[in-house]
Amino acid sequence: MAPITVMNVSHNKREPDSFCYVVENGFGPNIYLFVHFILPAFVTIDGIERMVNSNACIIYTPGKRQEYRHHNGEFLNDFLIFHVEDPHFVARYGLPENEIFYISDGSEIGSRIATIAYTITDKLIDRKDQTQQHVLRFFEILSDLCINNIPNLKRNHELKQRFIALRDEVRNNPRGWSVDKMAKSAWFTRSRFTVLYNEFFQISPGADLINIKVEHAKKLLETTDMAIADVSVTCGYSSVEHFIRIFNKQTNYTPLQYRKNKQP
Repeated sequence: MAPITVMNVSHNKREPDSFCYVVENGFGPNIYLFVHFILPAFVTIDGIERMVNSNACIIYTPGKRQEYRHHNGEFLNDFLIFHVEDPHFVARYGLPENEIFYISDGSEIGSRIATIAYTITDKLIDRKDQTQQHVLRFFEILSDLCINNIPNLKRNHELKQRFIALRDEVRNNPRGWSVDKMAKSAWFTRSRFTVLYNEFFQISPGADLINIKVEHAKKLLETTDMAIADVSVTCGYSSVEHFIRIFNKQTNYTPLQYRKNKQP
């Protein structure tokens, strides 16, 4: 599990009358915002504003526009801003991203947020590891409350976990993988697999496979003296000429140029 850094957190935070919050391009790379609306509020997603009821939640991903405001002059919320480099962190818990979902027990979530707030404000003891465990436990509980509250979410969560596990396997060793093999491994036809993959990761499996292979090649070129032909084979290319063309198209460098630029 990638390490998590809590950047800000607040429990039962009441804002002034006429409160309105807008962050146009969201937060920076790998920074997420979780908000629990304790009271009804107005939330704008993709340009559409709608009222949400108590115990609505949202998790904003990095770079996503954030906009919400008071309802009838009152605004009360819990929030958690955290940094994590795992792009599938939220998905691993089966939680929606950038959309409203409801939880069945707001007091439990509030209690967990209060605990996290305590561990990061205690200056007498280094509670970094303790905070990480509290955050992980928080998302486990949030997942349980959400899954129990939304029909079919558990099934979709389990399916996405299969796709994430498959993607992790390909990223660890891309040699020998193709879209057909990935689809077969997931027990889907290629067409259905492609639709689901696009839905889960917002990229086609073919384009993602190229990205994965190129990223793997970049790592080998940066950290080893492996011959270019061997890098090509390790990344799943039977033709070194084809590998060089793909690498050059993705990076604007040949593999040898990339190695010279990146290695001391």
